[in-house]
Amino acid sequence: MTNLINVLVVDDDPLVLSGFQEVLTRAGYAVTAASGGQAALDILAERKFQAVLTDLFMPRVSGMDVLRGAIAADPDCVVVVVTGFASVRGAVEALRQGAVDYIIKPCEDDELLHRMRLGLELSELRADIRHKELDSEKMKAIAQTAVTVNDQINTPLNVILNSAEYIRLTHLPDTPDVAQSLDFIIQEVSKIKSVIQKLATAANPARTRDYSVGPHRMLDIETPAARAIPVSSHGSRRQKILVVDDEQFMVHTLSRILEVMGYDVIAAFGGREAFDKYVAEKVDLVVSDVHMPDMNGIELLTSIKSRDPEFPVILVTGYGVEDARKTAGQYHADGFLGKPFRIDELRQIIEQMLPSAA
Repeated sequence: MTNLINVLVVDDDPLVLSGFQEVLTRAGYAVTAASGGQAALDILAERKFQAVLTDLFMPRVSGMDVLRGAIAADPDCVVVVVTGFASVRGAVEALRQGAVDYIIKPCEDDELLHRMRLGLELSELRADIRHKELDSEKMKAIAQTAVTVNDQINTPLNVILNSAEYIRLTHLPDTPDVAQSLDFIIQEVSKIKSVIQKLATAANPARTRDYSVGPHRMLDIETPAARAIPVSSHGSRRQKILVVDDEQFMVHTLSRILEVMGYDVIAAFGGREAFDKYVAEKVDLVVSDVHMPDMNGIELLTSIKSRDPEFPVILVTGYGVEDARKTAGQYHADGFLGKPFRIDELRQIIEQMLPSAA
């Protein structure tokens, strides 16, 4: 037993007080003696103790008063009460008030030391649980922050990435300096994406990679190496894609690239507007963000699938990517992309959803 453990022993019987003090001191505790309840409260007002051993029934200031004073001074203080009565009614009340254990005197030295040891071990266990709970709350806060940062960073990254690829497809394709600058943009965006993914992984280690649900399989396209994106050439009717996002720039840049790739594009800036356009227009595919204020992507997906279970819907998000990926699979999305994504990734999914467009 280490003498760093400070114990306050309280009893109005000098012989009992002396006996407790001797037993605990021999066991290695640093013992302070108080000959009554008021003396104990005065000492507790000046010093903190890891443990208090107090007689329960004392005149004027009782052991219950000492118990409350010790816990008020330090909620982690281990309080063991001592009673000379066979009845445990007072001791039970002390336990309700925060004591960790009680002893009925007279007691053997071994029992006293055993009870004190158990009380200290219980206190350490409680402290450990509290620390783990605090760590858990901190991790939850970190995870939520990571999820929020993911969304706030990933969407503008996607706009940057899509804009760079649009320039690559439509402007100055034979200018080496421009091509090199665009490569730099794409490479640096990929680096930022990797950092964000690592942050999300560290904040939320419980991740799943199982995206198959029943007879449905959601396509999960990993980021391929950068390469030129061929422009699709279609027959008499260009296939029509409905692009849905509440971020105007995201819709704008994605729509321009899909048009360059040979698709007709209809834009919608929210789930409700998108569903109305899906109903009114002859659309071949929907590419929708997940998190939108009026009707989110999952609700839009569900509404579309209720009318036509085979209609292809691709979901996109930068917010809680792994959880969203799992949810998208559960609701039978036909494809899923986490922002920021390369246009080549989207093209691969589209060509699998609309094979006639390839």
